[in-house]
Amino acid sequence: MLLLSRVNIIYGFDAGFIELSSSRQNDKDTTHYGITVCALCRVTIDYLKSAYNIDTTYLEIKFNEINGQCQGNIVNDIINLLRSSQAKGINPWLYSTTIKTIASANTKTDLKEMFKEESHFDSETFVQGSKLIMKRYQTILDAIIKVDNYDQGRKTFGEMLHTIQDFYSHTNFIELEYTSPSDVLGKRIFQENEYAPINMRTCISCTGQQCQINTNLDENIQKNKLLTSGYFIPIGFNLFKKSKPKGKCSHGGSFDSSQNDEPIGGINKDKLNSVHGHLHSQAASMAYKATLNI
Repeated sequence: MLLLSRVNIIYGFDAGFIELSSSRQNDKDTTHYGITVCALCRVTIDYLKSAYNIDTTYLEIKFNEINGQCQGNIVNDIINLLRSSQAKGINPWLYSTTIKTIASANTKTDLKEMFKEESHFDSETFVQGSKLIMKRYQTILDAIIKVDNYDQGRKTFGEMLHTIQDFYSHTNFIELEYTSPSDVLGKRIFQENEYAPINMRTCISCTGQQCQINTNLDENIQKNKLLTSGYFIPIGFNLFKKSKPKGKCSHGGSFDSSQNDEPIGGINKDKLNSVHGHLHSQAASMAYKATLNI
């Protein structure tokens, strides 16, 4: 069902054509938009290869699993391939907007749901975040199967992907040295024994490069392989949001007012220059693989 849903979402939507720019940023941060475009395009060429026996070898080398990026304008490359192939039921002129709509819905989640912690797995919202993913997955199926609303389905799909991708940059999943994407997301709810309880210290203070040279995650978190995530309180909103619990990690970064509350620092891997930016590419790679799997 997951595979059928994924194919329907990518190939079944009916939309106009808008050219996309490159999803590759040389030596720069990997973005939600880029991860999503590259993953959807990878699924596309795998589908074309298996369903229509189309030679996609020259496209396969354009995907970089190490940082979740892809070379050149991969969407245009696929459109050109579709125009010259006999892939029935796939309109090359409609393909680009389908990809763009899903990727844009993903990116817009940061603005639309900035204060919805479970949309980003902030503040240790593991139960709520995993429930949200499953709820949105069901909403996608209902939109497609029950009411034939592919437009709503693809937008919800993008929003769901945002939460899945944020899991890898906002939690300590990468620091726990897992080598493959979580087998929980999209399948079940996190259990209490998988994440740190509210009264457990999860971080110790760090500043500058010390946050990268020596881990600022509490040793008990690492030893017991418990998940945690950073608390994020935007600058200027600390009067409206409750403070970070004692001993908990911050998200970190210049927009997070909680980063200066003990324990000082943060654990996010959103960018190369983030507090845990040395793990940015690993988080992006895992998010890319998870996007493929969903």
